[in-house]
Amino acid sequence: MYYFYTIKQNEKIKIMKTVKKQTRFMDGNIDVDGFVFDLLVNEYGLKAVLESEFDTDNAIYSNGFVIAIMSDKVPTLELHPTTSHRHSNELEEYHHVIINDECYNVYFK
Repeated sequence: MYYFYTIKQNEKIKIMKTVKKQTRFMDGNIDVDGFVFDLLVNEYGLKAVLESEFDTDNAIYSNGFVIAIMSDKVPTLELHPTTSHRHSNELEEYHHVIINDECYNVYFK
């Protein structure tokens, strides 16, 4: 079953198509059409995205992650293990993404 999320970015309406996926961490969302990849490339450039560890092909996004994107927020490319206690980040909002069975925090700007 597909789920569709309407996302308004830069005065344009876009649709994010997902499939629900149950993991050991959460009930997540798989991005079917590469929406997150396109968003990251538009924000940071293809080279930066491909050189990052943010593997959108194998990512499962939390519901909060999808809601943040729907709210016109952009994720950073940095992945922080959920076990890290990084408090020095000036960005406060983060959501979870699972990549290759590892759960990470991703901050949003």
